Amino acid sequence: MPELALIPATAADADRLAAMHAASWQHTYPGMLPEAYLREQAYPERLAAWRARMHDGADGPAEVTLALVDGEAAGFACLLPQADPRFGIYLDNLHVLPAFHGQGLGKRLLAHCAQRVMQGWPGHPLFLYVLEANTQACEFYQRLGGEASEPFEDDFHGPDLRVMVRRVTWSDVAALARRLA
Repeated sequence: MPELALIPATAADADRLAAMHAASWQHTYPGMLPEAYLREQAYPERLAAWRARMHDGADGPAEVTLALVDGEAAGFACLLPQADPRFGIYLDNLHVLPAFHGQGLGKRLLAHCAQRVMQGWPGHPLFLYVLEANTQACEFYQRLGGEASEPFEDDFHGPDLRVMVRRVTWSDVAALARRLA
């Protein structure tokens, strides 16, 4: 049985987070995002964004959790508690590298985030945004009781890139935690 550790990421993890983020997008988003963007822009853009977030505090306070499987980086999640208080605590990232898919790591990271929200921001909802075209993720969140907004067009990272997204919200974070237990 592999050993799983969920640890706080530090500024020293910025480059690793960027590489995992880009790899996750490159695996998940072909056909949903332009191929040239995924191939040429995703990594350098994510590298700049994660360095700014982890070193300079861009995007406000962030709580980033790194998932290690047998000591190897396998995924991560990022909570941004002050990103948009109208909707609750923002789960900006939930990524598992393709080599670790099917092991329940995404659920473990989401459960960890739910626990953190209940402890650190009791009574606040948890929300995220998901590409409308990412039907697998949309169905996953729906099975876990997430309430999806109507789709709307939003800016995606990168120049002149607009995508259809849904905001998925868990008003009852304790119920989400129970589903994931």
